[in-house]
Amino acid sequence: MKRRIFNERPNWQQSHQDIGFDYYNLPSTDGSIYWSEGVAYEFTLKQIEQLEDASNELHQMCLEVVRDLIQRGNYPDYFQIPKAAIPLIEHSWKNNAPMLYGRFDFAYDGQHIKMLEYNADTPTGLLEASVAQWHWIEEVANIPHRDQFNSIHEDLIERWGRILPQNAHVHFAACQEAGREDWGNLEYLMDTAFQAGHRVSELSMENLGWNGADFVDLNNDKIQNLFKLYPWEWIWEEHFSQYIKPDNTWIEPCWKMLLSNKAILIELWKRYPNHPLLLETHAFDPKQSYAGKWVKKPILAREGANIHIIQNDVDCGAASGSFHFEDYDKHGYVMQKWVKTPLHEGMLPTLGLWMVGDECSGMSIREDVFDVIGNDAHFAAHYFVE
Repeated sequence: MKRRIFNERPNWQQSHQDIGFDYYNLPSTDGSIYWSEGVAYEFTLKQIEQLEDASNELHQMCLEVVRDLIQRGNYPDYFQIPKAAIPLIEHSWKNNAPMLYGRFDFAYDGQHIKMLEYNADTPTGLLEASVAQWHWIEEVANIPHRDQFNSIHEDLIERWGRILPQNAHVHFAACQEAGREDWGNLEYLMDTAFQAGHRVSELSMENLGWNGADFVDLNNDKIQNLFKLYPWEWIWEEHFSQYIKPDNTWIEPCWKMLLSNKAILIELWKRYPNHPLLLETHAFDPKQSYAGKWVKKPILAREGANIHIIQNDVDCGAASGSFHFEDYDKHGYVMQKWVKTPLHEGMLPTLGLWMVGDECSGMSIREDVFDVIGNDAHFAAHYFVE
């Protein structure tokens, strides 16, 4: 695994604009922008196969944990699952409500893989992972025998065809005040559903209506299939959640609440202790002693928020790159063992491995000078050589 520097492509900004990746130039803390043109990570084919196999294995391990929790009807308190959500979690699982996609975040040193978390409900970074970095490898010069671990676009189209009947009507929703990144990802997923032969509509979550019998859009059309780039834990705090019925198709399905919650890391470690792909993780208990170096993470948070470094029971403060958002404090924390990975020219990369359905379909990389990959960390392309 090597960090390489390349010449910038001619008209690369226009290439991004042409695919709707118009947030490529969002500012980063270091004064540059989100997309790192001219930077890429090189892998060997053997490394790619290792990462793909690890993703598929971890996904199956996660599903085993979810199956056990639901079969036993046991949802530990540290999951903080709302009671109103449990019937839909169980119904969606027992009726095989299909998932569309998700993203693992890995720490990787070129040999050893460690799962940091599973963004299984509302992962973003998809357009750049699927299309933008593929355009990069097609257009950049001076890479002999190159390829990229990336079949995300084709696999998404195929997946849409599998999970819904032909010509299904799918509504796509995100928070009205969400940034361009969220809406760019939403519109990209709309396009993949359209290419799969479905009818698509867009609305904000704030405009989700109820006519006394069904959820409806602004045209009073019934919403039967809803893709929501809006976390399930937020949905259960909304007034409209009382009207949710099992016969609606929600994407991602409600059982994904168990995967997207960092408490799943606790259950994974219990079921597979000392597994080489896992980091030791426990529910945070202020009465417990934690020898060594740990990362304290909120069970429900995004963009690297509220992460602290704990060294031999001493809170060393917020991890570099993290920020504090009070709302993420209320659900509790996990303690995950610190993993040290090497810097590459002063940058720390985190690998995103994308699942489409039950198979790993590609990889993306975010890098930064900080310990935590936050909202403004850089996106870097990748390729592999045989």
